[in-house]
Amino acid sequence: MQNHLYWKLQSINQSSELEIGSKEFNLYRDKYKKDFDSKELMSEQETVEHYKLNAYKSPIFSKIYSLTLAFVENDNVRVKYIRGEEKDLITTFLNTIKNDHFKDFKLVHLDAEHMLPYLGIRMDRSSIKTSIPDLSYKNLRPWNLTGVCLRSYYQGAGSYRPNLKEMAYIFNIDTNFIDFADEFDYFRANRLEELKGSAIVELFTTVNVHRLIMGENLIEDLTVSEEYVEKVEEVKPIDWLKELYAANAMTAEIREGLKNQIFGKNKKPTKKDLENIKKIVLSHYQTKKDKVAEKKEKELEIDLFVEGMYKQ
Repeated sequence: MQNHLYWKLQSINQSSELEIGSKEFNLYRDKYKKDFDSKELMSEQETVEHYKLNAYKSPIFSKIYSLTLAFVENDNVRVKYIRGEEKDLITTFLNTIKNDHFKDFKLVHLDAEHMLPYLGIRMDRSSIKTSIPDLSYKNLRPWNLTGVCLRSYYQGAGSYRPNLKEMAYIFNIDTNFIDFADEFDYFRANRLEELKGSAIVELFTTVNVHRLIMGENLIEDLTVSEEYVEKVEEVKPIDWLKELYAANAMTAEIREGLKNQIFGKNKKPTKKDLENIKKIVLSHYQTKKDKVAEKKEKELEIDLFVEGMYKQ
């Protein structure tokens, strides 16, 4: 049976007060014009007020406030609510996914269309890179995603895409959590315990909706834990060939990892060594599902990579 790891983020404004004339101010003012037809800008004060009320919605002008994770173990939903600085939260999330306990778990996104780009933009802002397949979305189409998008899965070939509260109602799940549009109001009012409780309930609901959609039983037992993280160090992969196999893509991170793993030694490789290296890397890159053209493309990519590394 496939195991799943569920996740949720809560966001707040990137700055507590928008500084007039700053780069962020000018970018925000230009994006959210007063009148898009005439290109009239909001006044400085209007921009500041608009930012206070709406910046949390944008991955560019907001930041991650909390991370909530959940998984099922022995008919018990285990939920962890995690707080900390944004970079520490992101690193904690990536480390969790790469942990041996979760390496065979599939990520479940409530709405991949919004969650993945939000996380991706915040990662780019923090200069964090990853080759985790279930978080990949750039240069892909929805049907190429490897994780589970709950809303898209339930929608299927239909045109109606219910939100989580509607899906819970359909499956007779009694739930009550704060809507995303209202979460920041709770933060501004310092109602942080309610914000935390809502995230836990929402993810608990997500788990059970997904289980019922998949034909599995509803789980009533819930175990909750909390953690505040700081100064979190990224856990680097030891075997980059395994990372290549899992990602099925030569990302910049994997290229650098393979370079250090294979060519980190001072010993100059012979021509035979290079051929063996190409075969080993290719065996972790090509798959049985690849078409002939894809196999040739990957072979050429590895040839250029290995030869390029050797010449450096």
